[in-house]
Amino acid sequence: MNYPMKYPVKIILVLFGVLFLNNFIYGQTEFKIPEKPNIIYPVNDYANILTEEQQNKLNNKLISYSDSTSTEIIVCIVKTLNGDDINYVGAKWGEKWQIGQKYKNNGILLLIASDDHKLAIQNGRGVEDAMTDYTSSTIIHQYMIPYLQQNDYYGAINSGTDQIIKVLQGKFKADNPEDTDDTTSGIIVAVFIFFIILLYILMHKNNRNNTYYDRNGKRKNNDDDFWGGLGGFIGGSIFGGSGGSSSRGGGFGGFGGGGSFGGGGASGSW
Repeated sequence: MNYPMKYPVKIILVLFGVLFLNNFIYGQTEFKIPEKPNIIYPVNDYANILTEEQQNKLNNKLISYSDSTSTEIIVCIVKTLNGDDINYVGAKWGEKWQIGQKYKNNGILLLIASDDHKLAIQNGRGVEDAMTDYTSSTIIHQYMIPYLQQNDYYGAINSGTDQIIKVLQGKFKADNPEDTDDTTSGIIVAVFIFFIILLYILMHKNNRNNTYYDRNGKRKNNDDDFWGGLGGFIGGSIFGGSGGSSSRGGGFGGFGGGGSFGGGGASGSW
C-alpha cells in the first residue's frame, strides 16, 4: 500500500538534493591552488608549455633581477581555472605562496591559463604605487596578447616581464601613444572643465545671497573665495604631486616571504 509522502519530508529531501548537487558541481569546478613548494622558482609551468631552455632563460633573468632589487616576479602557467575568476585566483595564489620579500610585499604574479586563453597580473601591496592597474593592463594588451595570439608563450612572458621590470625602474612607456594620448587627453580636459562648471554652479547657487564685508569694509561674496580657492587647488594639483618611486635594494634570499596582495591588478584574454 502506498502512503502519500508528507509535505515537510518532501521539502527536506529537496533541500538535501540541492545541497548535494551544489557540492558536486563546485567540487568539480573549483580550482585548487598548488601547495607552496619548498623552493619557489620564478617560472612554474604546470601546463608543460615552455621548453626547459625557455624556462632556464626566464628563471635566470628574473632571479638576476631579484638579486639586485629584492622584487620577486613569479610566473605561473596552468591549463584551466575551471571557471574561477583569474584575478581572484591570482591574488589568493600570491598570498598562499607568500610571494615577495617579508615586510616589503614586493611580489608580482603573472598568471596564465592556457586553455582558458586568459592571463592576469597581480601585485603585492609594496609595488602597487608603480604597478598600477592601468599599467598592468597596458602590459597585458600591448606586450603580451599579440604573442599569445601567435601561440608564443615564451615571447609573451619574456616581453611582459621585460616591461614589468621597466615599470619598476621608471623606464616604461606604452607603445603607440598617438593612438591613445589624444583621446585620453581630450576626455581628461572635458571632465575637468565639466567639474569646474558644476562646482561653480553649485557653490554660486548655495551662496548667491550670502554676502559679507571684509575687515576693510569692502563688500565681498563667495565667488571671490571660490576662484581664489580654485587657483590654489589647481596649483597644488599641478605642482604638489609626489615624486617617483625610490630604488629598492637587497640581495636574493629565496622567493616567498611576503604575500600581501591587494586584489586589484589587471587581466585580459586572447
